[in-house]
Amino acid sequence: MTPQYWFYPIQYCTCRAGRTWDRICYSFAMHRFSAASPSLGLALLAVLAATPAISQTHIESEQTRHELRVFDTSLVDTSVSPCENFYRFSCNNWFKRNPLPADQASYGRFTELFELNRLHLRQILEQASKPDSNRTANEQKIGDEYASCMDTAAVDKLGLTPIKPELDRIAALTRPDELPVLLAHLHTIGVDAFFDFSANQDYGDANQVISFYNAGGLGLPERDYYFRTDAKSAEQRKQYVEHVRKMFVLAGEPEEQAAKDAETVMAIETRLAKASLTVTEQRDPHNLNHPTDVAALSGTLTHFKLADYDEAAHAPASGKANETEPKFMAEFNDLVATTPVDQIRTYLRWHLLHSYAGTSMPQAFETETWNFYAHILNGAEKQQERWKRCTSRVDREMGEALGQVYVAKYFPPEEKQQALEMTLAIEQAMSKDIDSLDWMSPATKQQAKEKLKTVMNKIGYPDKWRDYSKLVIVRGDALGNLERVRQFNFNRELAKIGKPVDKTEWGMSPPTVNAYYDPQQNNVNFPAGYFQPPFYSGKEDDAANYGDMGSTIGHELTHGFDDEGRQFDKDGNLKDWWTKDDEAKFKQKAQCMVDQYDAIEAVPGVHLNGKLTLGENLADLGGLWLAWLAWQDKAQTAHLDMNAKIDGYTPEQRFWIAYAQQWCTQTRPEQLRSQAQTDPHSPDEYRTNSVLQDLPEFAKSFNCKAGDKMVSVKACRVW
Repeated sequence: MTPQYWFYPIQYCTCRAGRTWDRICYSFAMHRFSAASPSLGLALLAVLAATPAISQTHIESEQTRHELRVFDTSLVDTSVSPCENFYRFSCNNWFKRNPLPADQASYGRFTELFELNRLHLRQILEQASKPDSNRTANEQKIGDEYASCMDTAAVDKLGLTPIKPELDRIAALTRPDELPVLLAHLHTIGVDAFFDFSANQDYGDANQVISFYNAGGLGLPERDYYFRTDAKSAEQRKQYVEHVRKMFVLAGEPEEQAAKDAETVMAIETRLAKASLTVTEQRDPHNLNHPTDVAALSGTLTHFKLADYDEAAHAPASGKANETEPKFMAEFNDLVATTPVDQIRTYLRWHLLHSYAGTSMPQAFETETWNFYAHILNGAEKQQERWKRCTSRVDREMGEALGQVYVAKYFPPEEKQQALEMTLAIEQAMSKDIDSLDWMSPATKQQAKEKLKTVMNKIGYPDKWRDYSKLVIVRGDALGNLERVRQFNFNRELAKIGKPVDKTEWGMSPPTVNAYYDPQQNNVNFPAGYFQPPFYSGKEDDAANYGDMGSTIGHELTHGFDDEGRQFDKDGNLKDWWTKDDEAKFKQKAQCMVDQYDAIEAVPGVHLNGKLTLGENLADLGGLWLAWLAWQDKAQTAHLDMNAKIDGYTPEQRFWIAYAQQWCTQTRPEQLRSQAQTDPHSPDEYRTNSVLQDLPEFAKSFNCKAGDKMVSVKACRVW
């Protein structure tokens, strides 16, 4: 449950902070979390692994790389005034050049690089999938998993046979007192039913890992999907029930029984949702910090024998724990006592199907799941090609095994050093910025600078690679592989409980096009996959690189001091280190941004949630400002001529355009609606215009005047 702040929004799924969903989440740009799927046959594998396919992939890869630039004048639409809509000025020609693909709910510069990386990973996996006695152990695992995922004929032929033992386990449940052992098993194989059990850092002692018992068990993206009263939300709930019904029918249930069971699932999930925190409430770590111990929690669960659950899950039967949502756990306890066992079986059967209905199961299950989550909720018109889904699956399941090969080919040591130097420069700029704040007292400034000094910078890839030696991957066993991966990860996480935190561990794979800050570990993480065009290039000038990648680095650093991150001290403990007066001033300044984004209507009838997006909005604005300061220092040292133009623009103008062009994105209305309701990141147009409107330095660079749309009437600024 450790909160982590990711740079780019999740797309087809929402995830509670720090929880890695191991089921289908159809993310298309960032693929943070996801799961579901493998399958590939030897015949198809032979075709995909053939030299012509690799050669074509190589050609496509090099062509894509050539086209991606950090600063690209061909994307600029000079018919639009930069003082009226800078996002459209910077991106309109990109929009014309890049119509939204049918298989995407959103497509932008992040997707461009993600797809390039995925082509590189495909090359690696196709080579690793060729049976060869010289393959390393990791190459065997990633290659055979990719091959298993691609073998659709084998998956379809097996049908439900691989998952039948789990369905039989659920069918054998006859008494409520048998639920703890069954639920423990389901949790070990990644079925998110009722609650979630995990290992996470103690909020009060960030050096230790303890047991976490979290709310869970919902099939819709988050709590409020069950309760919004507008017509569209009511329609989506009906469509969800219909989706559950169809899944039960695919699993062999008669139509009438499937319809009844779908209503049962909806009733149980609605009850769980009502007791859950909203996504906005989850942003306050104090709402999730309820320390207890396992024995005390066991005593409150009068209808669910926690000792049986812990024994079956091989979890600690004693010691410190965090019950993140006590109201939810109380409702779960009551639900077990008042719900007929046959209805509990129905609910568990649904979540088993829901958790595995990806590339591990027959195509009909994956297609139906895609139809609801990707098409209905987010507007995608076409399912992505199988090789893309399988490549992303292997990256999710064995990201460091795959990533180790990736960085050896695509991230040389000199690029890692360049990334580190830029990070250090922006940290120095933040230190100076803290000194300049007129609203913060000297005492709090000292604490803030101490926190900044202790930030750990993790660049590119881990110093120590993850050990997959205990993970068994069997070629041709798509569903079994997924089950074993989930058990491997579950056991690996549980082994951390009671031990010191390993702050060198990564939460993203090296090829990932994203970044994150972890407040409990006080570290920033920038995977190798991100340090490429269109976000960073050694061939570009500093103005472009700092406006783009520099703003990302500043964004992650600012998360340590946003409305959530500021509540953790330099060691990662949830601890108040502010003076009361400074805290009040911070909240007053932050409220300006809440009001600013609350006023934005993302789609007709749906406004952004200023409180939900506050942390990301603060980081966007603060991060860009820090990048500006760091670049200004570097430009002055180099005696850069600020009037000299390159490609028709001054260095300052190039800085701002590079910032805006990283956000060029086409997004479907359905996705915008989902994002506005569930995502802590604002849509990309507002991550551009709303941020720049608050910066007088931007207005000066383009001679924008008061009254222009790109000049805020009431500018907001915290950091």
